Amino acid sequence: MPISETYLNINGRIATELRRRDLSDGGMSVGFLVVSIERRFDKEVGEWVDGHKCVVWVTCWRRLARHVWASLHKGDDVMVAGRLRTREYDDNGTTKHATEVDAYAIGPNLARATATVVKMPAGPRAAGGTSGTGPTRGSPADPPAAPSAEMAARRAA
Repeated sequence: MPISETYLNINGRIATELRRRDLSDGGMSVGFLVVSIERRFDKEVGEWVDGHKCVVWVTCWRRLARHVWASLHKGDDVMVAGRLRTREYDDNGTTKHATEVDAYAIGPNLARATATVVKMPAGPRAAGGTSGTGPTRGSPADPPAAPSAEMAARRAA
């Protein structure tokens, strides 16, 4: 791990449609905006209110990008782990900054949703190779297997 890297975890909601970019080596990247709004109880008014807001652009690459593209959508609550970056850019002579996260793990926030995990098959595609484009939007590479009796019993409980 490089020295002085800033790693973070952020819980928030996907605020934009996912943007897919195909790379020249056959891989892909996916980017989207995550908004995290602090909620706190205001004792003076006796209700929950919005606090600070954190907005970051999240980028994921190759295998993670394929899985995010097949699994997540605008409005989903997610947990993102990655490296924090601040990108400087010029906007008509004015220097501006954008806060970004280079993600290495993303998943649904199970405090706000349920999920069915589908393991991807091992091999060049699963390892981030360049053969094929991976799963299509909204459908995993292989349909999920029927739940085991043990899993069905846990869900019924």
